[in-house]
Amino acid sequence: MAACSVEGYDETSEEIAAANDELIGGTPALETQYPSTVLAGGCTAAKVGPRHFLTAAHCVDDLYTATVEPWFGPGGSYSVSADNTPPISPYVNLTIEQTYIHPQWIADCTAARAGGAPDCGVNVLNPGHTPDLAVVVVNELSPTIPAASVDGAAVAVGDPVVATGYGCETPGAGMSNIFKLQNLTAAASSILNHPGSYVSGTAINDVAASYVLTPGYYASTSNASLCPGDSGGPLYRQSATDLIVVGVNAYYTFPSAPGSNPSQTNWHTRLDTSARYTVTSWLQALGVSVINGGTAPTCTDGVQNGTETDVDCGGTCTADCANGDTCSVNADCTSANCVAGVCQAGGGTACSGLCTSPTLFSGPSYNSGNLGTSAVCFETTANLTGANCGNFASGRTFEVNGTTVTCNGGNITLPAKRNGGYCFEASAGNQAWAYFSTW
Repeated sequence: MAACSVEGYDETSEEIAAANDELIGGTPALETQYPSTVLAGGCTAAKVGPRHFLTAAHCVDDLYTATVEPWFGPGGSYSVSADNTPPISPYVNLTIEQTYIHPQWIADCTAARAGGAPDCGVNVLNPGHTPDLAVVVVNELSPTIPAASVDGAAVAVGDPVVATGYGCETPGAGMSNIFKLQNLTAAASSILNHPGSYVSGTAINDVAASYVLTPGYYASTSNASLCPGDSGGPLYRQSATDLIVVGVNAYYTFPSAPGSNPSQTNWHTRLDTSARYTVTSWLQALGVSVINGGTAPTCTDGVQNGTETDVDCGGTCTADCANGDTCSVNADCTSANCVAGVCQAGGGTACSGLCTSPTLFSGPSYNSGNLGTSAVCFETTANLTGANCGNFASGRTFEVNGTTVTCNGGNITLPAKRNGGYCFEASAGNQAWAYFSTW
């Protein structure tokens, strides 16, 4: 037990890189496979939102105080890499905004310490088998790393899954820094009923309610075992096209005489709506991308989700972000000036580069009336919800933020804001009675 304590339990599917490799099992991942998986801070993690990385609680917690380790606090450095083989390069250097540990982990760790436990090194084995789960939210975007989605649909016994991780290749060894994966099958709780298991009786079902279980390399060489460094790594549903995360590498059990043997079982924290603890909604409230069980993100729910670049602003939201908020393009900012992923003062306007001397209106309700036959343009920074236009004869065009729209008298779908606003342009033509209106 002491040899396999907290700092490195997971090696969700390390695979043999060559015929003479020892133990653990698995195959090295190709560059194109599961690119949301990253090596970060001695553990494995997965990008699951625009600025969100999912990992294990034991990768970021202070074992003695039931809190986040100071270096994972606001302002700390979080360097991640999706490279597959050593020497790992390049790392993306990010700044931590906040690290969140699942509240049940904190509660159980606090109770264990109050009960005399020297630390929370095996918190996963405390009564209740708390979810080993954390989310690191950073300030910067990392566009070269695609984000996966967390699946709220339950993982059933027999479901095909893929374990991933950067951990060691032999029990007790250091991290290999080789990204490996293994196709596995979710197992029944009875898999825990073996000599050397840490749990028995009703506790076996309790563990299965909190963790997806998979067979380790000791059970069969066609499987793979978690190993130090795999901790926090994502467990994916097997899919040819989608990056769908259903678990997080957390722990394992060994045979009756562990010695240098690999694990007999692997434990992956459940992320679905049927898990024993509320996990899916907690993740979504933090801005993690969730499918099949979460509520649809909105621009007024008080958390960053969907296409938002910061809380309830940017992206496709009508509200622009204030100076200091995170952004990806100028149009995300009220200032229309996104510099290095942060909204800053200054910048262009909606009609910059499209037309000159636009007529300004404050809106959102505006009616142009007869536009005449000359080329004209209009600009607003109002938060518009819709518009319509009509009477544009053949050969005369109407554009919104540089996008041509059809003006046959019906409503039009507004494109995303440009530099914090909207630019309406009508080309010259013989039809004097063209118009547009907004609301």
